[in-house]
Amino acid sequence: MSGVGETMRAAVLRGREDVVIETVPAPHAGPGEVVLRVRAALTCGTDAKVFRRGSHAKMLQPPCLFGHEYAGVVYEVGEGVTKFAVGDEVVGANSAPCGACDPCRRGRESLCDDLLFVNGAFAERLLLPARLVERNLYLRPAGLEPAAAAAVEPVACVLKGVELVAPEARETVLLLGSGSIALFFASELRSRGVDVALLARCADVEPLARRMGVGDVIVAESVTDGFDAIRARSPGGRGFDVVVEAAGAAETTEAAPRLARKGGRVLLFGGCASDVRVTIDPARLHYEEIQILSSFHHTPRHVKAALDALAGGRIDPRPVMESPVGLDALPSALRRMITRELRGKVPVIPL
Repeated sequence: MSGVGETMRAAVLRGREDVVIETVPAPHAGPGEVVLRVRAALTCGTDAKVFRRGSHAKMLQPPCLFGHEYAGVVYEVGEGVTKFAVGDEVVGANSAPCGACDPCRRGRESLCDDLLFVNGAFAERLLLPARLVERNLYLRPAGLEPAAAAAVEPVACVLKGVELVAPEARETVLLLGSGSIALFFASELRSRGVDVALLARCADVEPLARRMGVGDVIVAESVTDGFDAIRARSPGGRGFDVVVEAAGAAETTEAAPRLARKGGRVLLFGGCASDVRVTIDPARLHYEEIQILSSFHHTPRHVKAALDALAGGRIDPRPVMESPVGLDALPSALRRMITRELRGKVPVIPL
């Protein structure tokens, strides 16, 4: 059990491209709270962006702990916790909705007016607040290793996006992006009988993409330069039934509607920076009935579904993972991520 004066090692974000491993006070579980001993925490594209920019407007202002994809073992439980006990192997989400605001009451929990975020997983221990313990913490299924279980958060986001765009068997989907999120989309879509094409800037992603369910890998330096060739790969050159923007870039966001067929759907998933502006053709959207949809984050329902998908093997995150590292190697791994030397998710094993 953690006690007064006890310490732990943790990654501390101090500013732009400045992460250090420090000895900090260990957390203690208050009423309703749980402290985990972290088994594994995964890096993601958001972590790389936070590292490069030095902060996150909604969640992280330095100096602070960070990291949000995790699995661990319960180390301490606070007063009133009955769902979990010391020694339980668990996995949790990185947020918990309030359940009481207007969006929550309408089933739009990802838009919660008081969405509570959790960070600090790149550490030996992680404190989970009472709301998250109650609403978004789960026992880790037997047979699902900690690093794979830690992917539950991005997989939950993907499942929410797939549900929104509602693909049907034998439809064609184009994924704009080739990172781990796009590859998780590919796995889920392929399991539903959907034909998946993926745009990548480098040909070396093709073996992994095909392993994750992609049927057609289109290599182009940019979506603008390769636009005609990309559209020509759609059925009859008419465009794709669904286009998923999973890169979070202005160029791919602007191109996505032009790559959809008449009556097609576009899912803006990647999330551009707040100052990005793009141009669309409203006449084409209207007369060709192209729908533009967007999906942010996840809900507890999708987290549960993601855990089932991982436990059942429908989505296997292991192929997109790099070699595991300890806490001391995390700053180097983040630098290698922003230079694209590392393209996959890096499992961080704190102990």
